[in-house]
Amino acid sequence: MQEKQLFTITDLGGGDGGKGGVVHKVCTEKQAHTVIKVGGAQGSHGVRTSFGQSHNFSQFGCGTFEGTRTHMSEIMLVEPYLLLEEAQRLKFEWGIHNIFDYLTIDQTALCITPYHTIASRLREMSRTHNPKGTVGIGAGEAILDAESHPLTAIFAKDLGQPHLRKKIETIREQKIADLLPLITANHFLPEDIVCAKSNIELLYENDFVDRILERFNTLATSAKIVPSEYLKKHILSRPGTVVVEASHGILTDRYHGFHPHTTKVRTLPQETLRMLEQANYDGEIFKLGVTRGYQIRHGAGPMVTESPELTDTLLPGSHKDENRWQGKVRVGPLDLIALRYAIEVCGGPSFFDGLAISWFDQIQTVGKWDVCTAYRNIDDPLYFSTDGSIKVRRGSGDQQLAYQQKLGERLSQCTPEVYSYDVQGKSQEELIELCSQTLLEKLGVPVRMISFGPTEKDKVCL
Repeated sequence: MQEKQLFTITDLGGGDGGKGGVVHKVCTEKQAHTVIKVGGAQGSHGVRTSFGQSHNFSQFGCGTFEGTRTHMSEIMLVEPYLLLEEAQRLKFEWGIHNIFDYLTIDQTALCITPYHTIASRLREMSRTHNPKGTVGIGAGEAILDAESHPLTAIFAKDLGQPHLRKKIETIREQKIADLLPLITANHFLPEDIVCAKSNIELLYENDFVDRILERFNTLATSAKIVPSEYLKKHILSRPGTVVVEASHGILTDRYHGFHPHTTKVRTLPQETLRMLEQANYDGEIFKLGVTRGYQIRHGAGPMVTESPELTDTLLPGSHKDENRWQGKVRVGPLDLIALRYAIEVCGGPSFFDGLAISWFDQIQTVGKWDVCTAYRNIDDPLYFSTDGSIKVRRGSGDQQLAYQQKLGERLSQCTPEVYSYDVQGKSQEELIELCSQTLLEKLGVPVRMISFGPTEKDKVCL
């Protein structure tokens, strides 16, 4: 009988490590039957197939083109508007006319409303020249509201129910009250005034409630919303392969990222492992960490190795679009110090079974591989170890956030020591050996996949 195995895919950076292609490769290589989504609806995971298909996946799993089903888990946030739009694109652009046959949604999955989206965008615009960085969908707003007003939170099980309108109206009233000081202050940049005004008008528009209700109820009749036991009984009990696809990166975790440039979503793989333990999963678990061959961060936040001059050479063909909410896409030499920190946050090198290195073809094109091996200006024992590593402080709550904010401020004062490997003219085999040996030596985790192009055929499994 076919054994059960599960792959967790963890982004070790700010969330743009190339998870989409890695998830797609694992799904094709292992013929996975299900992708379990965890995190938020903000993901933009690019997939290109050798058959010419291309899509930036957000709420559907990155194995969809291969016929792999998607299960939106209890620790995934659902944005009904965008989910319906994504389904339409997959249906009409790629001919998957029965797209909702491939989707199940846990009934306890928290839903994001357009009012959370409006709040997220207005808050970011009000920060003017001091951005936090946000995708602008409202996942953090939805999480905080659910924590402070649990009875009015909307879950997947509420979609299509008679009480849904009342919940939508209550959330709207809460957001109006929360945002009133911000709206009254009208503290926006001149270039943001038109956008801010349109969002504020939508917040007060009475007919908007009707449109939200209609879309949320459409999702209820289109998608299969299932009890939480479905994961255990119908997915994890099946033989074969399951892939867990997360939406964010470790460096944006709520309590271990660099506050305030973080998400309210918990991004550590331990959240997934707890869910699997509760479901009594007894199959093999393979834990993969993902990073590009260079450092990347979309939006504000500490990035010690940022090198604006590398943007044009490293980013051709990227799926990442700059927008008002997240800000610019930034790149630089691969940051081994930040990678070691992310790995340690997850449990250390022994936690992972391997690394997947994406976009190494860009390194090949540039002709050199720049790697940050150490930071300068780290003479602060509260935040840095004697070996130059970033110290990990575990915890939650306000004290943890204050510590992480100070850590981020200290990182912003650091400068990188960079070593360049000459890769000009090297064969793919030589590049694989260089990458594998370097990262095993520096990080203590073996490399299991390297990507030399956009499709599944360009990714080499080791």
